[in-house]
Amino acid sequence: MNLYRPIFATRQALRIAAVRQLLTGAGISADPQVVFPEELERVVSGEGNCLVIVDGQALPQVEILMRLRRCSPHSRIVIWTENLTTDLLLATIECGLDGLLSSGLPVEEACGALVRICRGERLLRFDSDRGAIQRPDVTRVVAAAPSFDAQWMLHGAESQGRET
Repeated sequence: MNLYRPIFATRQALRIAAVRQLLTGAGISADPQVVFPEELERVVSGEGNCLVIVDGQALPQVEILMRLRRCSPHSRIVIWTENLTTDLLLATIECGLDGLLSSGLPVEEACGALVRICRGERLLRFDSDRGAIQRPDVTRVVAAAPSFDAQWMLHGAESQGRET
């Protein structure tokens, strides 16, 4: 699993211990490079394949995440957060990120999810009570996105009024 160079973007250095445990449990032995969110583009663009874990409490602007995805298409980019918000979910989907993980998951589950992300799956995982990795309800996500005509999407009709 050492195909990816781990990078952790945060403003809270104390969270590095939990990230190290997550990486070790996922079979990644390299110590993560810790950077501020503003440094992500510069650091990742100069590297090959990275596993970028972004602290949800220090999330950079959506535009930065989009540029990060474009400049390093083969890297895996994961938001690791304590609290799920609509903004985090939308940023994950709109920017084409690879995962959104809860920092409150049991270590084994979080490590398993990270392994699956490194293998190419796109995952959202917050609830340890469910057996399978949860994927977003695309209908609700699309309806919540301000760029779509939510009223029509919720009612199952095109904006011209035809049934879909």
